[in-house]
Amino acid sequence: MSVLNLVAIVTLLGGAAWMMPALVQHRFRDPMRLHLFLSLFLMGIGNVLAQPPVLARVDEHTFPGFTKITFNVAILIGLGLMVGFLRECPLTGWRGPWPWEAVACAICLSVMTAMTAALPPHLRNHVLTSEYLVDWRVRTFYNFGNFYLFFGYAACALLAARHARKGRSLRRLSLSVISGGLTALALTCVFRFLWVNLPTLREPGRAITYADDFVFGQVATIVVCAGLSLPCFVSVVQIVRERLDHRAQFLGLEELWNRLVEIHPELVLDHHRRRRNRLLVSASAVYRRYVECRDGLTRLGPYLRLVAEESQGAVREDDPRTSACLVDRALRRLREQDGAGGAPSSASVFVLAPGSGGRAGGTDYEEDLGALVRLSLELRTMRAAPRPAGLCGGMGGPAPETV
Repeated sequence: MSVLNLVAIVTLLGGAAWMMPALVQHRFRDPMRLHLFLSLFLMGIGNVLAQPPVLARVDEHTFPGFTKITFNVAILIGLGLMVGFLRECPLTGWRGPWPWEAVACAICLSVMTAMTAALPPHLRNHVLTSEYLVDWRVRTFYNFGNFYLFFGYAACALLAARHARKGRSLRRLSLSVISGGLTALALTCVFRFLWVNLPTLREPGRAITYADDFVFGQVATIVVCAGLSLPCFVSVVQIVRERLDHRAQFLGLEELWNRLVEIHPELVLDHHRRRRNRLLVSASAVYRRYVECRDGLTRLGPYLRLVAEESQGAVREDDPRTSACLVDRALRRLREQDGAGGAPSSASVFVLAPGSGGRAGGTDYEEDLGALVRLSLELRTMRAAPRPAGLCGGMGGPAPETV
């Protein structure tokens, strides 16, 4: 199996697998997705069966010619389903194929099956060489199959180009690439028709042979696969980027979370998830850690108020360094008074507030999460390079507002 064939098979079957979760979610009652899924799956399976090792192995357990006609049936039906899928505009509804389209596919497959049955066993696994093409039954087989392939490729190219005129930029780019590749595949069908029916074209010494047409067709197939894979690739990149952002937020809260959980172990909402893989951090894990940190700061509130009142300078609520210093001093004060007495009598709670709760482009949660991450990172810096106690002093004046 060549690398180009492998790429085509992986793309087709991978696209079908990508659609499977959505189909299962809709209990296979979504005609559009089911239509496209069957198209990709049949063409992928057809390309698998077309590989010589697979063809020979299946024929050993059936009869000569069985695999050849089977993979042609799969590819032609899959191509017909793709034509039907692309005929829908704006790809939001589903209709069955045109009657003449289904009839044409049935006629081509019937003739190809009849020609295969009429051939002697040693000729049924024929290829496009003069040794086989001298037989009219082999030429008829290829002519009928080639006719439907040309129709399918040309129709899909035209319909994809039509859909590429509107929609989002990614969709337009993807459909334009697909249309270009399908146009090239339609051109290979024209050369294949001439190769089958013009013996002079198969004479030795010709500058262009069917081998060149075959390579050109494989390159065109890769172009189509690239167009099909583009939305999937972009989706994967977006998912990976979101995971990395969640991981950065999760790890960013780690210093603050560790300090709070050390004092209040009951903050942890789900002990079974504490050892989860950090590479697979989800939005829910970030939110859970955010809630635990926010709950811990709420419990630490009386001590935060106490150390803030003891400061000698104005407290800037939106300064992570100042807030980190207050949290660090409050945690030390809590440890000092842990065995000496209860918590301060003040019920006021100091809460780190974001700079602008109504800032455009972010929600209150996102702003507060960012503020807590900056606070936690500042605590990590303080732990790595402890500051003199005087740096946290001199913060008197008015106490921070409560939220």
